[in-house]
Order: sequence, then structure tokens, then C-alpha cells
Amino acid sequence: MAGIGARGTGLGRLLNDPMIRQQVGVTAEQAAKIRQQESDFEKAEIRNRADLQIKRMDLNDLLAADKPDRAAVDAKVQEVGAAQTAVEKSEVDYRLTMRDALTPAQRQKLEQVIAQRRQAAFGPRVPAGGRAGGTAAPQAPGRGRGSAPAVPPQGQPPRQQ
Repeated sequence: MAGIGARGTGLGRLLNDPMIRQQVGVTAEQAAKIRQQESDFEKAEIRNRADLQIKRMDLNDLLAADKPDRAAVDAKVQEVGAAQTAVEKSEVDYRLTMRDALTPAQRQKLEQVIAQRRQAAFGPRVPAGGRAGGTAAPQAPGRGRGSAPAVPPQGQPPRQQ
């Protein structure tokens, strides 16, 4: 279920497609609620990130002083940490909220729909270090990574190895 509720999946936008809603079994009311939750999260995310950025700027201003006030710097570092924690907690809460907006069966079906769309757009997923068939392609001796023969500049004979 890695893709459901992950930031940036645009679950609300994905569920705008009536065909996908029908395939997954999501009601119009569920989709509307998800879109609203997504919108609320995005607004909060903008506020949280702006607050974090401002606190970091304030910290940099404190550090730029000829003789930085260590107590003020320490306090601002605490504020930056709290703001960063607020951003991350908001993201986790959003992911859990999006996950809970669908039933387990709907989440499973949505994952299948997403995988089918991804495969249609990009082809089958290739395992790391292998081919679509699941086995690594045999390589000729001396033809591993970085060992391809250099192409000589025009007008010069190939270098002998």
C-alpha cells in the first residue's frame, strides 16, 4: 500500500475520474470527502512550511550577528525543530487520513488500478539488476560497466588494447 496516501499521489484528483471511482468502488461522497481532506492538508502544508522557513531565516539572522546570543540561538533551534516536527506530523496524519478514507478492499483495488496505469504508461517494472523476465542479462567478458571501448577522435586510428 505504499502509494495510497503518500504525499503527491493526488488521490482526490485521481478519484475525479468516474471510471476509476467505479473500478475501485468509491462513492461520489467518499471522493468529495477525500478531495476536501486533500485541500485542507495542502493549505496546512503551505502554512507549516512557510512557518518553518521563516524560523530558519530568523535562525540565520541570529547566527549572522557579530556576537551571536547563544541563548537566543538555542531557543530558535528549538523552534525550528518544533516547526519541522509539525510539518512531519501533518504529513503522517494526512497519509493515515487518506488511507482510512478507503476500505481495505478499495485500497487493494486502487493499487491494482494504479499499477495497471503505470504499466500502460511506462511498461512492466523491471527488478533491480535484472530484466523483465527476472534474470540478469549475460554480459560478454570485459564488457561490464565502464569498460566499453572508447571511440577514437575522428581521423585517428583505434587504440589497441
